[in-house]
Amino acid sequence: MMWWAIGMLGGAFLLGGGELRSFERKASQDILAKLQGEHASVKIRTDLGDPFRAMGGNVRRVTISARDFSTDGLPLYTEPGRSKRGRVRELRLDLREFSLGGLLVERLEARIPECRFDLGLAMSKRQIRLSKSGEGLGTVRVRAADLEPFILRKVREIKRVSVVISDGLVRVKGYGEFLVVQTNFEVEAKIEAVEGTKLYLKEARITFDGKPADPFSAKTLLESLNPVVDLAKDLKLLDAVWVTRVDLRDGRLIAEGRTKIPNQPISAAGEAPPKTSGAVAVHNAPSVLRSPFPRFSP
Repeated sequence: MMWWAIGMLGGAFLLGGGELRSFERKASQDILAKLQGEHASVKIRTDLGDPFRAMGGNVRRVTISARDFSTDGLPLYTEPGRSKRGRVRELRLDLREFSLGGLLVERLEARIPECRFDLGLAMSKRQIRLSKSGEGLGTVRVRAADLEPFILRKVREIKRVSVVISDGLVRVKGYGEFLVVQTNFEVEAKIEAVEGTKLYLKEARITFDGKPADPFSAKTLLESLNPVVDLAKDLKLLDAVWVTRVDLRDGRLIAEGRTKIPNQPISAAGEAPPKTSGAVAVHNAPSVLRSPFPRFSP
């Protein structure tokens, strides 16, 4: 999982130049090993910012970029029980052309401020465990054509489907075998966020075989299709994204909203991580982790 793999950056916050790049490459390779996809690629870049702050575990920015991979759920969590002495002032995610829970996502971008990590673990074992996440802004882009196979897998009653997005509307056409009717159908609707994590067809106009659907049959079809995407259930994003705006344009569904790194689920975390003291002294770290930055005397 990505939350484990970026641990190879541990201790690199106290290093500079070539050493930092070496840690980034190793962390990228370890993340890649946890993801699926023949053409998957991962790159990590760390901007230490002020070297004196970095020596104390205060880092300006970490950027994780990845593309052409697949995963069943969110690959990044926080472990709240750990020390929060380390600080990443901004965590950036840039993920492209990846499959999440069976849905191909064109791009996910996020900027999350004020993340915390276990500094003692980073210094002693060269591992990073995020312990707290701030709340930032994120955007998810999905092409209309990539919604088609997702809908077919999710709604078994639908046997054939096409999706077109333009001018603030989505048009879903296909053939379905429902309990009340077997018919060609067409739905023209807006998409709105409900409860922050569910994307619903709203203000829908529905026809069956070219004729307006009766209220009961229309309701049955909408109940089958809605929510079109459930970020928490279908994509297993938990509370990582809270959608506040949905745009339908240029053949894409674009969801924007608040973003954070969620707490690791109990089922995935197993036993609680060991408690670590926030007062981890630099001189207790192995010598290989000593800062290369020069010391100044008054």
